[in-house]
Amino acid sequence: MHLSSLTKAAAPSLRIGTLTARGPAAARLAAVRVVDDFVVARPLQETAVELLGAPAWPRHLARLSSALRSRRDALAAAVQQHLEPRGVHPPVIPHGGLHLWVRLPDGTDDVDLTARARDHGIVIGAGRPYFVTEPPRPHLRLSYASMTEDQFGPAVQRLSGLL
Repeated sequence: MHLSSLTKAAAPSLRIGTLTARGPAAARLAAVRVVDDFVVARPLQETAVELLGAPAWPRHLARLSSALRSRRDALAAAVQQHLEPRGVHPPVIPHGGLHLWVRLPDGTDDVDLTARARDHGIVIGAGRPYFVTEPPRPHLRLSYASMTEDQFGPAVQRLSGLL
């Protein structure tokens, strides 16, 4: 199966996505789709066609990719500087997306840390809700979508103080 979306690349409130599958999974998904909502609303279909066919779409994607890459790199550098000495490591630096996942030291309560961070003006995501089963270690999901490069250092430094 492959999932894709225009939501992040176009606009947060534009909920247009695709799901591609083969074999038995495709048949089950198609049956659920028909029962669930029958078809995608025509205005959403037309919006997707207009977006993807617009001459500016490739330029928009290139600018968006460049901006997100710069933000990701700034966040990763802040994590390396302020969190890695405290045992917090990103298992992988993503090639795309909007989030950097970091592994916390064993025994850290990610949900509690997330709540305390919010009390200090830092909005992060606890990793636990994103795992289907119990996570092997505590994680945080750090977003780099809506901040500027110069905001990551101070925010991650404050987060480091909460560990």
